[in-house]
Amino acid sequence: MHAFLVALAIFCMRIIDVSIGTVRVIYTIRGRRLLAASLGVVESGVWILAISRAMKYVDSPSSMLGWAFGFGAGTFTGITLEKWIASGEILMRVISPDHAWRLRNELLERGVGVTAVPGEGRDGNVLILFVVAPRKRGKELLALVQQIDSEAFITVDPISHAVGGYMPLPAQATSMRK
Repeated sequence: MHAFLVALAIFCMRIIDVSIGTVRVIYTIRGRRLLAASLGVVESGVWILAISRAMKYVDSPSSMLGWAFGFGAGTFTGITLEKWIASGEILMRVISPDHAWRLRNELLERGVGVTAVPGEGRDGNVLILFVVAPRKRGKELLALVQQIDSEAFITVDPISHAVGGYMPLPAQATSMRK
């Protein structure tokens, strides 16, 4: 029973430290230094606890399995957390030969930045829509575009840095902090 509890503790600590590490790397890439550094402190503290338990019981196969499976589960959990947090903005490019103006108007009504640029496609002239939106709204906007034009060509990319133009603002706080 003791070996199982040790393996379970190692497994849980690895889920915590690896999921924090996964989110930390994403924030590092996005340039969120203070948040990434803070997550790094917590991650390393949990990792030290986990490695000390694993090394103390290194001769136990169940401890090593807890370490390995905790790593895998932590990676999965970290990616899931990051998708749930969904911070930042996206750039969605939409090419709709037949419904571009309707899409443009619908997207503007939804409060996202839209720039329409004329282009040339395989079958002639098209309007390319550049849509800037909060990442949390990506699925909603993708569904809207596909509902209006199921044949539209769509690409979605994260925005690492943007200056000027219309950027949708996050919801404002309802109370003031002193």
